[in-house]
Amino acid sequence: MNTTLFRRICTASPPLLFAVLVLKLWLTGTIGYYVNGRTIWIVLLGGSLAATIGLGALWRSSEENVNASSLWKPLIFAVPLAVGLLVPARPLSASSGQSSSLGSLQLASHVASGGGGDLFGYWMNALSDHPEPGWWTGRHVTLVGFVAHQTGLPPRSFILGRYLVTCCVVDASLLGFPVQLDRTVRAPDEGAWIQVSGVFGTRYWTDPSGQHYPLINHATISGVSIPSTPYLSP
Repeated sequence: MNTTLFRRICTASPPLLFAVLVLKLWLTGTIGYYVNGRTIWIVLLGGSLAATIGLGALWRSSEENVNASSLWKPLIFAVPLAVGLLVPARPLSASSGQSSSLGSLQLASHVASGGGGDLFGYWMNALSDHPEPGWWTGRHVTLVGFVAHQTGLPPRSFILGRYLVTCCVVDASLLGFPVQLDRTVRAPDEGAWIQVSGVFGTRYWTDPSGQHYPLINHATISGVSIPSTPYLSP
């Protein structure tokens, strides 16, 4: 490879790699791991524009002399994009370190109900709509989420959580329900995606901020694949 061609590729690599990364996420169905479903079209538009800019940079650089001393600038952006292409895409979970506590119930009152049998949003909205304990007692529930541990939970308990994402993962807030396990049920691993079926009892858990959550009792647990839309929407 001659020096001129190498310089042209270096100059055009950041936007082209970004376009390839967006294409990869879209084709593999994992673009929703990084942005809210309603903003995916913006990312796809950005990928298309990046491809245009990258191809334009290749053509322009073929007619101009690229200063070799300035090649480190595009490489700074190209390296993390290349890493993104190699690392498998995964959504936020308890192991992501995005949040150490549950979001406010004010956030929970603005969660979309979801579709395709995903009722996580419906039950989160119910926390605000039905604060009285009697409404929850005896109601059966089946939810899909990941395992998260919180300070002050009763023994053999965990939070079944999902992240609320308004735009992208940067603004994610953790929401969820406490699950109380019977002694015969093996505790799942932190961050594991599971389906929980159980019944709301009479007991509540109060988190460190003073918010009250009904406990899911008599839970049965099964492993599940990560949903194609793992996040809740406002």
